[in-house]
Amino acid sequence: MIQVWTTPNCVQCRQTKRVLDKSNVAYDSFDLTQHPEELENFKSLGLTSAPIVVSGETRFSGFRLDKLKRLIERVQHEKS
Repeated sequence: MIQVWTTPNCVQCRQTKRVLDKSNVAYDSFDLTQHPEELENFKSLGLTSAPIVVSGETRFSGFRLDKLKRLIERVQHEKS
């Protein structure tokens, strides 16, 4: 499962979710402002900009189309 950790009014967050939606990939979205303990945990891992995308051992922050595409390919491959 993919988790997308976002902040309010975040353009990069919306772009990330739009790419996942267009690819028909399921994800759960969480608001970092509602989970300050997670925000601190992510910061300690060096993940400092929204969105933060987590799937298994894969973790990255910001709108990273290259990493997002690889993640989508992996998820779609696992489905088939």
